[in-house]
Amino acid sequence: MSSPRRLRKAFTLIELLVVIAIIAILIALLVPAVQKVREAAARTQCVNNLKQIGLALHGFHDVYKHFPVGQYNDDNNNWGWGAFILPYIEQGPLYTALTNGSNSDRMYVPPNMGGGANTGTYGGAPNIDNLNGGNAAYGRCTTDGGGVTVNGVRAQFTVISVYLCPSDTLPTQKNSSDKGKSNYVGCMGNTNNWSSRPTFGCGGVLGNQNNGMLLYANENNNTYVVKMAGITDGTSNTLLVGEATESQNVNSANLNSGSFPVWVGGGGGGCNGTSSLGSCLRVADSAQGYPIGNGSNGPDMSFASKHTGGANFLFADGTVRFIATSVDPVVYTALGSRNGNEVVSLNF
Repeated sequence: MSSPRRLRKAFTLIELLVVIAIIAILIALLVPAVQKVREAAARTQCVNNLKQIGLALHGFHDVYKHFPVGQYNDDNNNWGWGAFILPYIEQGPLYTALTNGSNSDRMYVPPNMGGGANTGTYGGAPNIDNLNGGNAAYGRCTTDGGGVTVNGVRAQFTVISVYLCPSDTLPTQKNSSDKGKSNYVGCMGNTNNWSSRPTFGCGGVLGNQNNGMLLYANENNNTYVVKMAGITDGTSNTLLVGEATESQNVNSANLNSGSFPVWVGGGGGGCNGTSSLGSCLRVADSAQGYPIGNGSNGPDMSFASKHTGGANFLFADGTVRFIATSVDPVVYTALGSRNGNEVVSLNF
């Protein structure tokens, strides 16, 4: 007698479609969760970067008894605070390379790191455009100055990890022959003292009118700095450094070198390229058109980030806090000033 055949079990078409649908639903639920975890990790790294920068700025203050110059000179091609704190973020060899170059391409360092008249190590001329016998490259961080190399790369083209926010979408350089990016820019204050010089470009607001923490000299003869004692609003109520990313003139389609955020200082553009000041300094003033940007179309002189809903900021006391784009404009403007005597609620 022959034994009966065994029936082979298999998925029906309907069962297979159900399994596929379940997998698709799980993926749809999982992807946002993974993205949130990745963004949370990126924000944590961003906060850590700002804390390191805060330690560096306070270490600088311990040595020189003031914070560094924001930017000297008035043509927006000059070196800035991100270059001056290199020894305090474990970039001592890079700083040495920049300051020990030949006369024509080395980085100019003001006497006592700022806070007085410019003098020349070469030539002795007080006007920064005349330093080193009229070689303006000595005071500028453009490609014709700072031409020394480190490991075969021009020093100012170096990409430094502590200056990069993992959430940012801009490339680490405008191109392979341009300055290294920094997603962290200094706060030069708000516009409350700008009435006599209502712009930030050449002929505009001078260093002694800046009411922030990292000051833009906007002249050839003097530099301006802030001491801890000058923060009369309180260090916990005063912005020191904030985030920068895409803006009106800087995006994936147009990597404008003038406003592209970089660590060396001015992004270029000469005296008329006023937007290039935004390469390392920004304004905190929602009331006058400098709100926290949303990372796509904010003004070139505004802080902004790719984090959802706001940006991370380093305060003068060394703490890092997240400020939402919906912050009260009056509060945000007050945080931009070190000496406005405003009363600020910490619940912003």
